[in-house]
Amino acid sequence: MDAPAVRVRPLHQWWVLTARGVKKIVTNGEIFLAFLSPALLALCFYLPLRKLVDTSGFDYAQFLMPIIMLQSVAFVASSAAMRSANERDNIHNRFRVLPMYAAIPMLARTSINSVLLGIALVCGLIACLLMGWRPDTEYGGGYAGTLIAVAVAGVFGFLLAMTADGIGLVAASPTATSQLIAFPTLILGMLSTGFVPLSAFPTWIQGFVEHQPISQITTVMRYAEAGDLTWEVCVPTFCWCIGLLVISAGLLAVAEWRTRR
Repeated sequence: MDAPAVRVRPLHQWWVLTARGVKKIVTNGEIFLAFLSPALLALCFYLPLRKLVDTSGFDYAQFLMPIIMLQSVAFVASSAAMRSANERDNIHNRFRVLPMYAAIPMLARTSINSVLLGIALVCGLIACLLMGWRPDTEYGGGYAGTLIAVAVAGVFGFLLAMTADGIGLVAASPTATSQLIAFPTLILGMLSTGFVPLSAFPTWIQGFVEHQPISQITTVMRYAEAGDLTWEVCVPTFCWCIGLLVISAGLLAVAEWRTRR
């Protein structure tokens, strides 16, 4: 007598894995860390630098808002990388023998990362509000400009999380994964116009500082908040986002190829 066929329910499988992951980010303190990361950054830079940095008459809290938001989404990327690396070592081998489509674990991780990204954006905004930032409703883009700026940070955070997810799948170990994510984001953040104006950097490095992705994204966010955003300002950020998309797709393709070997 033939064994009954196993009914595969992809939507249910995705929901179960997503719910398990969301429950885990609640219980393991990731929501608290999502707020602590931008809050500490705001505290460490705003308090000592607000009277030292030459901001040419504008509020330093307004100036810092983009980099605080990007720090929030960088935390999501680090979490995504560690999640995929740990699941690769502990869970994926079991999934391979189950009646499950290969894309389900990746889609579930993407959903989990999206939930954490939304939480991180809210936490970043709260940290900015506590620092003294406010949407410029009198001379700038107002709430619409702020919404665009947050959306830019969200899109970049999503693509960064996808790239980090791919790195976690192909990296040698979770420890190596954390280093691959933490060091580049830390270096690019410090060598950007997120904390100080371009003029504060030595002339020989200003070209790199001006054109690297963190500086370009903070520029787009500031123009959006000021209500002066144009397509010409967005082009470099758009290109960097396309680059992240290509890199993440390549990493996920390599991870899938390794799984099928």
